[in-house]
Amino acid sequence: MKRLAFLGAMNRDLVVDIAGGTLLKQLGIDAPALIETPISDEQAAAGAAILSGLGAADYLGGSAFNAARIAALLNARGRELDLAFFGIAGQVDGRAPHMEALSEWGVAGGCVRRSPAPPATCLAMVEPAGRTLLTAAGANAGIASYLRDGSGELARNLAACDLVHVTSFLDPESPGLAADLLAAARRINPRLLVSLDPGAAWIVPGGEGFERLLGQADILQLNNEELAHFGSDPTAIAALGGRLHGESWLIVARTHNDVALHQGRAGLPVETRRLPESPLPEMIRDSTGAGDTFCGAFLWHFCTRPDAVLDAARRGFALARAKVGIKGPLRAEDVVGTNESWGD
Repeated sequence: MKRLAFLGAMNRDLVVDIAGGTLLKQLGIDAPALIETPISDEQAAAGAAILSGLGAADYLGGSAFNAARIAALLNARGRELDLAFFGIAGQVDGRAPHMEALSEWGVAGGCVRRSPAPPATCLAMVEPAGRTLLTAAGANAGIASYLRDGSGELARNLAACDLVHVTSFLDPESPGLAADLLAAARRINPRLLVSLDPGAAWIVPGGEGFERLLGQADILQLNNEELAHFGSDPTAIAALGGRLHGESWLIVARTHNDVALHQGRAGLPVETRRLPESPLPEMIRDSTGAGDTFCGAFLWHFCTRPDAVLDAARRGFALARAKVGIKGPLRAEDVVGTNESWGD
C-alpha cells in the first residue's frame, strides 16, 4: 500500500465577521486593519478569548493539515493509502486537538512533535472590504529545531513514504532545512516523490534555501498569482520546470476558473493540458483553504491512480468548488457526494 505524507504547519484559526479595527483597539495593537500583522502568543491568547466570546468559528487549520484532512476523508471508505503527518502540534487547554483529529481521521502522527506551546494562531476579522489577520507563531517557532535536530529519524520515516506534500512555515530557515531533510530521505529512497506548495511565504523572499527546496520538488503546486511571480509564458514555465527535481516534472497551476497541468521532461517540449474553464459559483461563502482542498484531493487521486493526472486535477477542482460554497472545512458528506463521479 502506498504511503502519502504531509509536512507542514498545524494552526488554529478563529474567524468572525467584525471590523478588524475593533480587535486591534481592544488589544492595544498599533497596526492598520485589512492586512496581516504578526503578534505575540500572549496577544493571540487574549484575542482568541475575545473572539470566542463573540461567537467566532474556531477551526483547526494549516495548509498541509487542511490537505491531509481532505485526503483522509477521501481515504475513509476504502483505506487505499497509508497517510502520515510530520510537524509540530501545540496545545489548547491542555489538549492537543490536531493530534486528536489526525487519530480520528486515520492519519499516522508518530512523527509529530508535541509542544506545550499553543498552536500557531490566526485571528481573522472579516468585513466587506476584506480581512484583518493577526498571526502568532506558537508551537511552530520550534520548526527549525524539529527539521534540523531530528533529521536522521525524520529522514528515515520520510523515506518510508511514496510521496510527501510540503507546505510553508514562517521561519526563514525552514526552506533550506526542509530541502536538506528531503535530500537525506532521497538518499535512502531515491523513488520518493515530493509535492511542494510553497505559497507566498516562501516564494516572495526566495533565496538559496528556497532554490534548493525547488530542486527537491517533482510536483509544484501554484495558484495564478504565484505562477505569475515566476512567469506564465511557455519559456518561463520551461525554465521553472528545469529548476525542479529530476528529468520529469509537473507544475499544477490553479486559477479561479480552471487548472493547467504543465508536464516536462528533459530534452522535450513542455506539454500543457487544461481543464475546461468553469465560472465561479454565484454564492462564494468562504474561499479560505480552497487551494489546500484541491491539493489534498489531487494528491490522493494521484497516488491511487498515478496514470490519471488530469482526473486528479478534475477531482481537486470539484472539491475546491464545493469548498468555496460553504463556511469552514468540507464535511465528510460533501466529499462523499463528489466521489460518485469517480465510482468510489
